[in-house]
Amino acid sequence: MAITLEQLKDELSVVATMTKSKTEYLTECLLEVVNNEWKVNAIESGRTSYSKLEYSVGKKYIKANQFRVHADGSFSNNGVFMFIDKESGACYKPASFKAPAKGIRFQIEQLVDNPEMVDPYGSFLYVR
Repeated sequence: MAITLEQLKDELSVVATMTKSKTEYLTECLLEVVNNEWKVNAIESGRTSYSKLEYSVGKKYIKANQFRVHADGSFSNNGVFMFIDKESGACYKPASFKAPAKGIRFQIEQLVDNPEMVDPYGSFLYVR
C-alpha cells in the first residue's frame, strides 16, 4: 500500500506540532486567532489593507513580527510587535529589533485567553 503525498504531509504536520514547546504552540494559536480577526475586521470595514503577525524562534525569545498586507497581495514590514520568552511565556514590548524592553507585560496564556486585548497597534504592551 503506497502512501500519498497528502498523507505524508499530514503525518509530518503532526510530528512538527508535537516537537513545539508549549509557548511556541500558544504563540501560534494566538497569532492565528488575531490574524483572522484583523483580516475580517478590515474586510467588513472596507479597508484595503490589514495587519498580520508572524513569528520566528530565536535562542531565548519568540519574536512576533508585524506586516501590513495590501489589497494587491504585497506586504510591508512594520517591525517587531512583541517578544515572548520561550521558557516562561512572558510577553515583552520591543525595545529594538533585537531586544525586548524591561518588564513583563503579560503571560502568553493571558493573551490566548483574551485575544481581544491584542490590537494592531500594540497599545496593550504599554505600562499604564
